[in-house]
Amino acid sequence: MKKLADKAKVVRKTFKIIGIFFLSLFALMLVSAIGLRIYFEKNKTEIVKKINTQINDNILGEAKIGDIGYKFLVGFPNFTVVLKDVELKDSLFAIHKRPVLKAGEIEVRLNVLSLLKKEVNIHKIVINNATIDLFKDKNGVSNSTIFKPKKKEPKKESSTTTSIDEVVLKNVTFISENQKGNKLFHFQIESLKSKIEYTDEGWKTKVNLKTFAKSLAFNVLRGSFVKDKSIEGKLAVDFSSEKNLISVVTEDFEIGGDPFTIKAHFNIGKGNSLFDIDIRTKILWNNASNLLANNISSKLNKFAIKVPLAASCVVKGDMSVVGDPEIVVDAVIKDDELKTSYGAVKNCSFNGKFTNNYKNGLGCNDANSAIIITDFKGEYKEIPLNIPSAIINNLEKPVATGKFNSEYGVVKLKNLINENFIKFSAGKAKVNLDFKVDIVDLRLNKPRFTGAIAIKDASFYYRPKNVTFQKTNIDLQFTQEALLIKQIKYQRKQNIVFLEGRVDNFLNLYYDAPEKMIVNWKIYSPYLDVKQIVNVLSYHDKSTPTKRKTQSHSQSSDQFQNVFSKSQVNLDLTVDKMAFNKMLANNFKINIKMNNGRLYVKNGLIQGRNGSSLRFDAQLIPKNGLMHFKSNLKLNEADISNFLASFNNFGIKSFGPNNIKGKLSLSASLLGVLNANNELNKKSIMGNVNFQVKDGALINFQPIQKIGKIVFSNRDVSHIAFSDLYGITTIKGEQIKVKELKITSNVLNIDVKGDYSLSHSGTNLGVRIPLRNPKEDYKITDLKARETARYKGIVVSVLVVDGKNGETKIKLGKIAEETPKETQKAKKK
Repeated sequence: MKKLADKAKVVRKTFKIIGIFFLSLFALMLVSAIGLRIYFEKNKTEIVKKINTQINDNILGEAKIGDIGYKFLVGFPNFTVVLKDVELKDSLFAIHKRPVLKAGEIEVRLNVLSLLKKEVNIHKIVINNATIDLFKDKNGVSNSTIFKPKKKEPKKESSTTTSIDEVVLKNVTFISENQKGNKLFHFQIESLKSKIEYTDEGWKTKVNLKTFAKSLAFNVLRGSFVKDKSIEGKLAVDFSSEKNLISVVTEDFEIGGDPFTIKAHFNIGKGNSLFDIDIRTKILWNNASNLLANNISSKLNKFAIKVPLAASCVVKGDMSVVGDPEIVVDAVIKDDELKTSYGAVKNCSFNGKFTNNYKNGLGCNDANSAIIITDFKGEYKEIPLNIPSAIINNLEKPVATGKFNSEYGVVKLKNLINENFIKFSAGKAKVNLDFKVDIVDLRLNKPRFTGAIAIKDASFYYRPKNVTFQKTNIDLQFTQEALLIKQIKYQRKQNIVFLEGRVDNFLNLYYDAPEKMIVNWKIYSPYLDVKQIVNVLSYHDKSTPTKRKTQSHSQSSDQFQNVFSKSQVNLDLTVDKMAFNKMLANNFKINIKMNNGRLYVKNGLIQGRNGSSLRFDAQLIPKNGLMHFKSNLKLNEADISNFLASFNNFGIKSFGPNNIKGKLSLSASLLGVLNANNELNKKSIMGNVNFQVKDGALINFQPIQKIGKIVFSNRDVSHIAFSDLYGITTIKGEQIKVKELKITSNVLNIDVKGDYSLSHSGTNLGVRIPLRNPKEDYKITDLKARETARYKGIVVSVLVVDGKNGETKIKLGKIAEETPKETQKAKKK
């Protein structure tokens, strides 16, 4: 118990000693503070004088201090002087009206020992509720000339020396505005603490900063960097007096909540205002974009990337020079999703670089800016994208150039092209293109390509022409002069067609004047059914298009359809064997021009069997589901039976193709309408037909047999061989105006004139039949004499008129002759 009592006594004694120590220390501090207070009151005038001397010795202008006070125990053992309502104005204040400093309170902590030696050694400055404003107007007038330049004189001993060890800013607005250089730096400093260490080379400090950036505009016309963003962290600052250079390195530094590593250098020597800032971070795309000036961020904000990207930015410039500094931004994107106005690019990776000084010597501006992209890989709507290199140059009028490669199954094009236009079902595409494209409002405008697109084993349905292609190759070659289309094969039933095309000036006309675009096709076919090819050429899809799924569908499909509907198409068609209904021909050649769904046929040539040929031109115009045509024909020595059969005997029922034989030659100018099946509408046909049949025969020809029963009951007219048969006719619907028809044979001669109807009424043909037997007329070599002999003897006139059930009947009589006036009108028509 005694030992415990002794220990307690020792503890009480110890606490007592400690208490006496602290009481003594407090008393000493209190006495010292009171002493300093008394010293300040007694020497206030001299201290103020020395502070004013320090200020006025270093400025050109005016300093105003509202009041000077002393803070009791603040900064002890140093001596704290408080300057209130401080304002510094340079000598040119009357011109620019901008004070350099306006502070509510400035604490100046003086070293007591130095002060007792008659020295003003400033240990610490604390600036509260102040505005620091550095200003230069458009004429170069600046308030920073308030500081006197140092004189190069030998150092002299002074009664006062100044050494600031620590600077603290609280609630300070810092503004640096250079109207001549279009620069504005504006910060709201919540707190700044800086302890300064002086060295032989200058000084260095660690700065703890918490501020809010209102503006960091190197060019106010372009906007501000880090606008309205909080900035917080530590900065290591070194100043070299020999180099007149301030170097800054950050530590635990954040801008807008994102971590940054920054290294910067600022030259402050006379005539040298160069600076460079190196910024590195890992940051979200939108956060990074919003730290940049508006002229850059307004463009970048139209894109987005999910994962934070590694980025760096180097800014170099001259604070005294008008215009933007040089800015270089580098970024690396890996396996991310890039969102654009066209849609998302998935699994996207690329290296990106921005510079506003693409070509040295042209200045740091939008016109000399470029975005450089390398190793771009991604997937857009299931289509793999590979861009080894691309450059977007001149951001005032951006133009993108580069290379584009891709390989994919063409079925995936359903995500880009409306399937109501083209629907792919098989095939693979390989794309190798160099591109050049204008960018307007960050959208691609009028892309231009050179290179090749190769499509292998493609199967697709082309709806505008109702055509299906099966396992065909397509080779597209884009050159500066033309688009070349090769290796296309089309097959339907027995029809086989090989196509090669060329579009001159394609890259310009596609966008600017599709109506002037001419697509030249060379088409070869070993066998072709004309009716089927006409179906393809004349088909025009009129179905209501379904609602498109995406905007890209609309743009691509509408652009394609607009171009194809407006462009002109020239077809040079060569066919080894051709069929039309029952007519077969060899060596078919034709040139077809297509424009707005219309077909213009030129230089058509069909070489038939046994030396026959058909030359023709035509116009085919689709209208209301029908095909309106206008054609000129010249047929030479064709088999008349096959010809009539091919055109369904033109609707004539009184005789058939088997009732007439011979070599037909004709010239015709016709217009009419083909129905949806490309069959001739006999009521629509109009025009003139002149024809001649040589070395022919009329076999069981009903119109002749009827006449023969009346006029030549003793002659066999069931088989009439004739040397010549020719006619001049005008067709108007179902009415055929026979101006002249002559049959010269070994049995009888016949002249016909009048009207023949393909319907049940309107037939009124006048027939003149010489009764003499022309069997020996072929021996008369003189043609005039033979014509005179034709009408010797009795000539019988009969009429062929409408009968019952579509048949005709024969009666005696003559057709009414036209009056001179009617003849004159007919000639005018």
